[in-house]
Amino acid sequence: MIQREILQAKRIALACVRPSVVGAAYVLALTWIASSAPIVAEGDRTLGAQAQEVSTFVTTRFGGEIRSLTIAIGGAAIAVGLVLGALAGALVQARQVVARRALLSGPALGMRALGLVIVMHAWLVLDAMARAPQLYAESWYARGGVRRTAQVVATDILGPHGTLAVGIALLALWIAGPPSSWRTWPRRFMDVVGRRDVRAGAAVVLPLVALGALWPTTRTARAATSARPNVIILAADSFRADRLTTSVAPHLSALALRGTRFESAYVSLPRTFPSWVTILTGRHAHHHGVRSMFPRWEDRAKDFDALPARLRKAGYATGVVSDYAGDVFSRIDLGFERVDVPTFDFKQLLRQRAIERQTPLLPILHSRFGRRLFPVLREMNVAADPTMLEEDAERSLDALTSGDKPFFLTVFFSTAHFPYAAPSPYYARYTDPSYRGRFKYHKPVGLGSEAELDDADVAQVRALYDGAVTSIDDAAEHLIASLERRGVLENTIIVVTADHGETLFDHGHGQGHGDHLFGDEGTHVPLVIIDPRHRAPRRDPRIVRDVDLAATLYDLTSTKPPSDLDGISLVPALDGKPTAEARAFAETELWMGDVPALPDELRLPYPGLTHLTEVDTEHHDELVLRKDVEAVTTVARHRMVRDTRWKLVYVPTRKGVRYMLFDVLKDPAETSDVAGEHTDVVTAMRGSLWQWMLEDPQMVERGGYLVTRVAPDAPGVDANALRIPDRQQAGGL
Repeated sequence: MIQREILQAKRIALACVRPSVVGAAYVLALTWIASSAPIVAEGDRTLGAQAQEVSTFVTTRFGGEIRSLTIAIGGAAIAVGLVLGALAGALVQARQVVARRALLSGPALGMRALGLVIVMHAWLVLDAMARAPQLYAESWYARGGVRRTAQVVATDILGPHGTLAVGIALLALWIAGPPSSWRTWPRRFMDVVGRRDVRAGAAVVLPLVALGALWPTTRTARAATSARPNVIILAADSFRADRLTTSVAPHLSALALRGTRFESAYVSLPRTFPSWVTILTGRHAHHHGVRSMFPRWEDRAKDFDALPARLRKAGYATGVVSDYAGDVFSRIDLGFERVDVPTFDFKQLLRQRAIERQTPLLPILHSRFGRRLFPVLREMNVAADPTMLEEDAERSLDALTSGDKPFFLTVFFSTAHFPYAAPSPYYARYTDPSYRGRFKYHKPVGLGSEAELDDADVAQVRALYDGAVTSIDDAAEHLIASLERRGVLENTIIVVTADHGETLFDHGHGQGHGDHLFGDEGTHVPLVIIDPRHRAPRRDPRIVRDVDLAATLYDLTSTKPPSDLDGISLVPALDGKPTAEARAFAETELWMGDVPALPDELRLPYPGLTHLTEVDTEHHDELVLRKDVEAVTTVARHRMVRDTRWKLVYVPTRKGVRYMLFDVLKDPAETSDVAGEHTDVVTAMRGSLWQWMLEDPQMVERGGYLVTRVAPDAPGVDANALRIPDRQQAGGL
């Protein structure tokens, strides 16, 4: 009995030192260390003062989800470790065969395999760090010391090609053995080849075969042609109009020369969710009802009678594909038949935070295979790779062109949205190699306070943004080439645009979008329409709006539009014909935290993000705007109207409504309020602005303010600060 137990113990001990087992144990230990901190820490810099409240909520409401995440990550770690350990064991034995030594077993094999696993895993992290440094910046670069030095070496000295060379060199050195035996290595290698040693050959060939199997292939399927034109919208989040240049976006700039480029295109609500609903419905936000990034279920669960739905009914195959910022399309039904985007809810947010910490696994998970295992990787803003999205778009094209229908496809790239986290080589394309500040690889934006940026920081952020735009430009060029390979390019209308622009510390206006309306950077977007039937290239300086695009595409596809569109068709402009003069209108969105460019005297105050939103447990645990703060946040918004020369901004404050006027021809930076000098212009434009604002069925004028029909009242809000002055105080209309 005792001997049997001893034998069994020996078997267990031998099993524990197998290469695959020691590899699994090593990677599992690394992931356990990475998981030791809570998913939402109380000192989380991205949440600032609200981190403690979020941490408490998460641990009490989603404890089960956190445990499930831990198990899933542990399982992935074991699988990765098993593969690494098995490969390490094979390489150890291959070296023995090449050296004409006996094969190893037991602890000797296990310990050598463990050493090789450590080296292999370190190389994987180093290589992945060089290719997508943003994924590792918080765990390595931001920690300083040796970790920072290691990441800088990986990115600035080695780079992806250098790390590959290091890996090949290390493998060659391992197989070759100690330097004293290098003279005999060629002969030994030929001996192995001559003996056709299966074990040694497999150790070298199998990894190459696996790599070849995973390598992406190019599809050249030819789609069926249709009498009706196809339509593809190529859009990039936060794409500024002034970045559609040959220096930053050469491919899209060249594409624009084939169509009509509208040089003064404006969006009316510069945040992703409401902007896309506006673009695809042709209605302003106060008509379609989606007015924030956190719309409630009742605001989303309705028939929007949108462009994709009408085209689908008219016989089009419709689809949308996007990465993290495109999760909005999973939360609303606009009529797309095929929706290939990430999903977003509070559980997904937790999964994202958990995966972000797993730098030991990210070299494997940040791949197509990894995204199949953990789809939440598509939701990570530091992992928005335009190349992967372009490949997703090609798969969508395959599906949409499999029949004889024309297609309508929207492709929405997220990389130009903060944190501007483009992969290598784009993140470094325009940056200063000597920069060692906090934004070397990306520019995360938190809800807490942030130390002021110096000139070098600002230059770095702008360079990161430009690199992100260039990465999208290259991916878009590949997608256009795929249309040509399929034989559909000459029958496809191409639209290049954005959901909004981006403020990049221009003229003291801060960074971001949707917080204020000072400067054109957040609302001015590219708009290019290339229709093969309208071949003459044009540049049109007239003001056009986001609401005009749906009307234009209805016209170009001969599809009957809804009767209540806010926009007009731009088809006459494609042929150089005049269109009606238009003014552009816009409003701000939620203030989710401090807005340095917007001082308190230019705001009506309301609580921070954690007090504005709640988890809708009845509808997939989505984050939604609380019903009792809708009125407050709507009243506090800034609104604007602009024409080719003037911009008027409506600014409700605690001391009354203020109107700020900017002469955009003389003052394109919009830094000088000239309302007092041009009262006649203020009066005329104020009338136009109020006409637009009062089209909102939920709003009325009271005391010079635009207010909701239900008085604003919310817990935690200073009632005196929100008190609506009488007409004499506010100055009336």
